[in-house]
Amino acid sequence: MQQLELFLRARHGVAGYGTLTANRFSRTEIERATSAGSIRRIARGTFAVPDADPELVAAARHGASLTCVSAARLLGWWVLVPATCAHIRRNSSKDIPGTRLHRGQRSAHRPVSLPEQIVHDAFKCLPRVEALVLAESAVIRDAVRLPRLRQEFSGQRDWPIRLLLDSVRRTTASPLEVCARFHLLAAGIRFAEEVVVPGVGRVDFLIDGWLIVEIDGYAFHSGRLDYRKDRQRWNCSASGGWVTLRITAETILHHPDEFICLVMRTRDKWAGGAPRGDATVRHGTGQAANRG
Repeated sequence: MQQLELFLRARHGVAGYGTLTANRFSRTEIERATSAGSIRRIARGTFAVPDADPELVAAARHGASLTCVSAARLLGWWVLVPATCAHIRRNSSKDIPGTRLHRGQRSAHRPVSLPEQIVHDAFKCLPRVEALVLAESAVIRDAVRLPRLRQEFSGQRDWPIRLLLDSVRRTTASPLEVCARFHLLAAGIRFAEEVVVPGVGRVDFLIDGWLIVEIDGYAFHSGRLDYRKDRQRWNCSASGGWVTLRITAETILHHPDEFICLVMRTRDKWAGGAPRGDATVRHGTGQAANRG
């Protein structure tokens, strides 16, 4: 693989002529690679590897950068709902058919927007829970730091977004946990996360010191050993006097009201004679917040 192709692949497969020449690739090298088919000209002064991401190519052809949920997918961040079209950032406000335009400053040398721009566009475009999942993933991956995001949303009208950013945790294991936390906070339910329960182990959420809430992932158990370990944890929590709710991915994603109602009914039912354990909180307690 030639150095020019390697350079392009390091930049997600797309770059402009100015970027290539600024990195000491000559016109002759670019023309030779184009003739050989190792790269292709996708627009005037813009080049890509043959298998470059189609949404990124579409953005580059229109002098735009990929952003929002489209950029998050390309970067491997958590995306709750896939995009139905390319989300692009462009200085001009002129609409481009088949794309979702986010107007804003962009660098001509960046085929993908800056991380803070991606998160900014997501909160201005997506439902809050979807944007929060994307933002938390960016923080977990060290793509952007929380203080930088707070600065991005420092406006007077951005206070609901700042409240959401206050809930971001670097230790979250899955997007489902982000969704569950979002809905618990929105319902005003206080909880602790990352709790170690004696004889059971780490649990996702602990409410009122006795109600365990576990979020089941997308996939089924991979084998009988995982199945037995899972059931052993469940039995240990029951025999230890802990009340446990196991919430499916489908409920969290598609029926969050059912999830909250289930938690509230269980809490009300057992509140009078609820057991009390000696659980160790690892990462703090959830606080109710006005979502605005």
